[in-house]
Amino acid sequence: MVMDTTFKTVLAVILITLLGYTTSFLVPIPASWSGSALGFYWTLADSVLFTLLHAGAAVLFLSAIGTYKAALRTAYIKIAFGIVLVGGGLAQVVFLNIFGLIKTPWVQYGGVMLPFVIAGLSIYLGTRSMAATIGVRSVLRSIWFMAPLLVVYVTIVILLPHASSPLPEPVFDISNAISTWDVVLYGASLGLVLKIRTYSGKHYAKAISWLAIGLTGSVVITMYVLIATLISGVPPTGVLINSIVTIGGLLYLKAGYSFARTKEL
Repeated sequence: MVMDTTFKTVLAVILITLLGYTTSFLVPIPASWSGSALGFYWTLADSVLFTLLHAGAAVLFLSAIGTYKAALRTAYIKIAFGIVLVGGGLAQVVFLNIFGLIKTPWVQYGGVMLPFVIAGLSIYLGTRSMAATIGVRSVLRSIWFMAPLLVVYVTIVILLPHASSPLPEPVFDISNAISTWDVVLYGASLGLVLKIRTYSGKHYAKAISWLAIGLTGSVVITMYVLIATLISGVPPTGVLINSIVTIGGLLYLKAGYSFARTKEL
């Protein structure tokens, strides 16, 4: 019965995602859009696609949460919340661009980056809680280790030479600092999950492995955004970044599906 419910959940997620994607092509083009009609619709549809994929992954993570003990439930809630913010934060950037809202105070004062800050922290705290619950020992669990590590890497990236940017220097530096923040926290989360896998029995191995693959995708995506921004002076846009973000959403969707089908022993 649990497997039937899980299958229905993932089927509903896929159907809603496809519906949202196709419906995007019916949205009127705003007057602020300066590109082609096709460019508008593909950009909008892609943003809706990876947002719904990440949200669906979170739903799957939480769909079988009642089968887990309280400590693990808390960990999964943190991870799911972070995954939703990843998709929502990325879609937010696209919507701000296509609707001409880049010069709003929310963007100019850095509010647009807040979902990414919270997402990285939430996923890290979730994997940290999971590791603590099953007794994994790792320096990556230590806040006293992670805090200085974040400061060092953020400082290094801010001081790196970069291409000229149309963004004010403080805004540009903050954007790169947040990308670095996420790279470090996703990397630490991945390290903890790989350690968790060695402590987990065969029953959990598949789900933990898919979570590790999803986190690997997040590390790759955020690293790509950081490097591309330093090289070009602006955050990457277009088919390539939309494609890899969509793949990242699919990986988390698969991880969520695997966890949803895993009962606690």
